[in-house]
Amino acid sequence: MIDALISGKLIKQPELKASQNGKPYTNFLLSVSIGEAESIVISGIAFGVVAERIAKLGKGDALAVSGSLKPTTWEKDGETKHGLSLTVSDALSVYDISKKRRKPDTPDNSTHQGTYQPPASYGKPHARPYDDELNF
Repeated sequence: MIDALISGKLIKQPELKASQNGKPYTNFLLSVSIGEAESIVISGIAFGVVAERIAKLGKGDALAVSGSLKPTTWEKDGETKHGLSLTVSDALSVYDISKKRRKPDTPDNSTHQGTYQPPASYGKPHARPYDDELNF
């Protein structure tokens, strides 16, 4: 197996299921760009709290996952197909990032509720121009 970090978009809505012993898991399909106009599909499976987080996402949502990647083969209409399968150890979505950025209101961050604030010097001329000659 190969340790991998992969990011892409969900092709369809992940479905949370429970194993025979009651533990949550989810299967999903991720479209991953491998070039300007080309992408591949990676099937994934996640367990536990990671599966619960992925299952809250929807079709088209961006997702980054890490885990063990392995090549797979199967037969379809008499033809051998090849693919990649990922057993997820961790996942990150834009929703996870926005949750981490939110903090309780305090005097220091009450105006920064996830919005970008340019530095105070933005748009003002620089004290030192960047057209200095570089002598090598």
